[in-house]
Amino acid sequence: MVALALVGCAPPVASGSGPIDPSLSEDQIAQLSEDAFYWGLNIAGFYELRYVFSQQEGQPAYRGLNRLKPDLQLYDASMRFATTMNASTLYSGGFFDVSEEPIVVETPSVPDDRYWSVQLGDHNANWFFAAGSQFSANVPQRYLIVGPQWRGQLPPGFAGTHVVRATSNSFVLATRVEVTTRTDEDVATARSIVTGVGAVPLSVWSANGGRVPPLDQQPMGKADYRSFPRMSEIADIGTSMTAVDYLQLLSLAINDPSITKRTDSVQETQTLERLAPLGLRVGEVFDPGRLTETQRVQIDKGFQLARKHARDAFTASQVDMNGWRLQSSLFFDDLDYVQKAGADDVAWGTPVPYESHTIAYLFDDSQGRTLDGDNRYSLTFDVANLPPVTEFWELPVYDSAGYFVDNPVDRYSVTSGQLAAGQYAVENGKLTLYLQPDPPAEPDHLRNWLPTPAGDTFQLAARFYGPTSGLLDGAYPMPQVVCID
Repeated sequence: MVALALVGCAPPVASGSGPIDPSLSEDQIAQLSEDAFYWGLNIAGFYELRYVFSQQEGQPAYRGLNRLKPDLQLYDASMRFATTMNASTLYSGGFFDVSEEPIVVETPSVPDDRYWSVQLGDHNANWFFAAGSQFSANVPQRYLIVGPQWRGQLPPGFAGTHVVRATSNSFVLATRVEVTTRTDEDVATARSIVTGVGAVPLSVWSANGGRVPPLDQQPMGKADYRSFPRMSEIADIGTSMTAVDYLQLLSLAINDPSITKRTDSVQETQTLERLAPLGLRVGEVFDPGRLTETQRVQIDKGFQLARKHARDAFTASQVDMNGWRLQSSLFFDDLDYVQKAGADDVAWGTPVPYESHTIAYLFDDSQGRTLDGDNRYSLTFDVANLPPVTEFWELPVYDSAGYFVDNPVDRYSVTSGQLAAGQYAVENGKLTLYLQPDPPAEPDHLRNWLPTPAGDTFQLAARFYGPTSGLLDGAYPMPQVVCID
């Protein structure tokens, strides 16, 4: 069984006047808090999301540790544990710990040409492994994932290309399987694929004769990583995490041996040394109860400044694609902490590798005005010049917080698969989508309706799975949203 960072084994809390070095000035506390936000936002988010998935029983996302749990329905407006999700793939995922033993990942035969993928990512948003329709093949596959410090004997039969060394002892596994036409047959096929992906510790795999056992026969292990009471209230770090919550999460992550540090990065090592006077150091867990009111004010000041500067840097880093803001890891610098924090603040775990998919955000209409859920808009594609992808594209609508918009027809996005199936009205070679809060009166407009949130602003985050050149460098002329009120 995996050795966890047990509460009883966690580093002791240091004694003294408080976690913050008393010699720090108010400005220094604010500046270090700002630096901490830039460096560790994805790390804190990883720690919180792992808690939701592997420790918080009763939460819809809970599935235990070292165990996948497929979601057999497309995500909708009721799912509010993460922002900017897609509504076009079935998901399966979980958090895994290979501190003590490897994990075996198995994928099934995929009978058609639909998109599917299995990807592994660590706390630094490093997606270090991918299999699927873009990356490998549609035949059954088997992989062994070993920890970065693991030393042991490999089971027989694993090819070198299928033995993967993880970049951290703790990582997340995300499976996506495209739902194309949404017919009963289509959904059933997608479900058979997503449930066919399995991942278990090597000992469980070996005890079952060298196969991943069915989900209901897999051990349900609740993780016991160190936590604090408010973690049950901050599942979505983008909307509910305070500055003090953040420092606590970051402190726990720094002191968790399963979250492997990048000791080969001089910049990261120096950053950790610089943050130590703020109370973020190995051997001491950040205790907010010993903060002064002045220290709290300065921590929050640095946190709020960092959030603004990070989002500005993220916006500046994106490629202008005819008014859309394209995020592509083709231009990504992993050591640009400010830009990286801005990306994570919008959607945790980004950027994904551009080989997988790119994302284009839109917040304004063709006149540069913020998208308003009370207005009516149109968005027109030339069907002879659709987004160039090898897999599929999706155009979802989110409210100002990044959640799907509740609506009477349960429609949260438009996809290329549905377009190919003839589910939208196309006139004179044009696909025109209608974005507005109420259903359009005309039947063809209703078929092409994308509901928006009345009384709120909204945003679009187009996803391009298997992007080709124009969706990597921003050369594709993505159509603009036009206000028609």
